[in-house]
Amino acid sequence: MTIAVFTIAGLLVLVLVIAAGHRILRSDNGVGGGVADGLGNFIDVFDPARARADRDLKSHNNQGPVIPSPDDDDLPVKVDLVKGTARIRRR
Repeated sequence: MTIAVFTIAGLLVLVLVIAAGHRILRSDNGVGGGVADGLGNFIDVFDPARARADRDLKSHNNQGPVIPSPDDDDLPVKVDLVKGTARIRRR
């Protein structure tokens, strides 16, 4: 008797989960985004070192140069290989 009750309860929960999932997928509003964010944050809980390393690697995409790279006009020495000369600009 208890097996039948648990089987019916399990089937009812399964039907409710399927119906809710179908409703989330078919709706136009962003209801499913919170579920995806919640499931995506499991790595922070179970493997925080890996999550920290992933965030650190993603931060390198936003990293820029510390100093600007010099242009041709900024260089104090201009070397002309064809003529074999070098000019030093005065400050």
